[in-house]
Amino acid sequence: MPHRRSAVLAATSALALAGPLLLAVQPATAAPSDLGTAQPTTVEQAQQQFEQRTPERYRDQDLSWATCSAEQIGWLNSLVGGLECASVAVPRDWNAPEEGEPLQVTISRVPQTGPRPERTIITNPGGPGGAGLALASLGSSVPALAGTEVIGLDVRGTGASSNLTCGADALAALSALPDYRDRSLEALALTAKGNQAAAEACADDPLKDVVTTQQTVYDIDLVRDALDRDTVDWVGYSGGTWLGTQFATHLPGRVGRFVLDSTVDATAGYQEVFDYQPMAFQRRFEQDYAPWAAAGHSVYGLGATGEEVVATYERLRASVAARPLGIPGFQVDGVLLDALTLQSMYGKADFPTLSWFLSGVQFLDALRGPAGTGADLPAGVTADLAELARALSPEDPTATESMQATFAATTCNDSQWNTDQSYWNAKGDEAGAKYPLVGYSTSSQICAYWDRPDLDLPAVDGADLPPLLIVQSRHDPATAYEGAVKTHEALGSSILLTVEDEGDHGIYGMGNPCVDAVVGDFLTTGAVPDGDLSCQGVGLPPVAGAGGESLLAKVLKAARTGSGA
Repeated sequence: MPHRRSAVLAATSALALAGPLLLAVQPATAAPSDLGTAQPTTVEQAQQQFEQRTPERYRDQDLSWATCSAEQIGWLNSLVGGLECASVAVPRDWNAPEEGEPLQVTISRVPQTGPRPERTIITNPGGPGGAGLALASLGSSVPALAGTEVIGLDVRGTGASSNLTCGADALAALSALPDYRDRSLEALALTAKGNQAAAEACADDPLKDVVTTQQTVYDIDLVRDALDRDTVDWVGYSGGTWLGTQFATHLPGRVGRFVLDSTVDATAGYQEVFDYQPMAFQRRFEQDYAPWAAAGHSVYGLGATGEEVVATYERLRASVAARPLGIPGFQVDGVLLDALTLQSMYGKADFPTLSWFLSGVQFLDALRGPAGTGADLPAGVTADLAELARALSPEDPTATESMQATFAATTCNDSQWNTDQSYWNAKGDEAGAKYPLVGYSTSSQICAYWDRPDLDLPAVDGADLPPLLIVQSRHDPATAYEGAVKTHEALGSSILLTVEDEGDHGIYGMGNPCVDAVVGDFLTTGAVPDGDLSCQGVGLPPVAGAGGESLLAKVLKAARTGSGA
């Protein structure tokens, strides 16, 4: 039976500390005096550097737009059909742009009629590595953007662009890892061995060293050129905020109106970025979900207080970890229970589905009784439970592998990681004791075994940037509010829009009228708030209510399935 544990392993395989990022390496096609660390603060300077960096054969490409195929959009095609796609040829390696065969980056848009809009928004769903073509649907699903050209993008490595793959061996190695709450020496050794095997399998792909944020920044600048724009606007979610801040830092002269939604801490390396997650997921689980589920105790039977709900979860987790529960298509063990719970913390619309799932697990666990005395489980209940599990973990099996590979390559390549497994084992013990929902998985680190290229990204400082709008909920589980505040402090021109009494990951376009109005005005008119401001969250769903996800929520969920932030 499919185990479906690879998504949570990828999502929680990077959790610890790192120092600040260093100065950028310069592309090899220009003299140090031209590119060095100087930032092109005007369009003219940016164009000069673009021409120095980019071979002539890649400039001024003519885009051939055609209806996106189901293969390009994936399973989301049924939701966002009708988009147009085009391919942009990019150098394989921007540090040696004349060498090697070109790669292809695929972009998308809503079909255009009439005069072309005056502005272009490029979007990114995060991950890093999430396929983003479907995000072009913002142009039709968000009324305020009807007069703007919205571009979806599959970054290099993933989706319909040139793919990076780690292969079946890497997935098998990660899927075979022991439960990360097993702290025995044998289990920790197997975890280390599995991550090393996965990293070695990824190293076999020739694109492994050129799937990085810096390479993608220059790809996006080439997309901008193909779209015939001097500057571009940006809407990036989650890991797309890291990409957006790096684009702005590399190329401030190309920055239009940038929105950073659910913001990664851009002031540190990825190792430190993921160090927030054990605390943030535990906070979301204990302070938002558990009290909500307790209010529905008469429906779900998970506990009458938040503390009782947490205790029920830990009891069920221990039970299925000791004796996995078989349902159609799934083996419910401790890792899967954590995975589905973690996914549900991203958006409150999943709270009812998660609660019904946990209620069903509790029912079946009690019905089967102690080991060796359980009766046959009713087929109807197990089938219903499997449906709930599928609802909590939709994935496109054709895209997940390249998304996971791109996630690993980007996070491991972009910044330095500790390579001492004993450090990670101790870190997992410490984080797990405080934040058991995800903390123990800190010991599982593919990046500890990754042979990364000689790369240092520039420190994000906000110099010479126009206003940037940061949107952040207080209890975001994947990109903690504390990290967004650090990014805001580093980006002196930024405005922080805090969403109070809210914990969803991904806010703009999700139905919060206050947020949509502020962001919409900024994107369409350039209106910049006088200073930091706040909006109220829209509230948790009714107990036992149906989890009604918006199209954008489904797109973002697909983008993070098999990846991280």
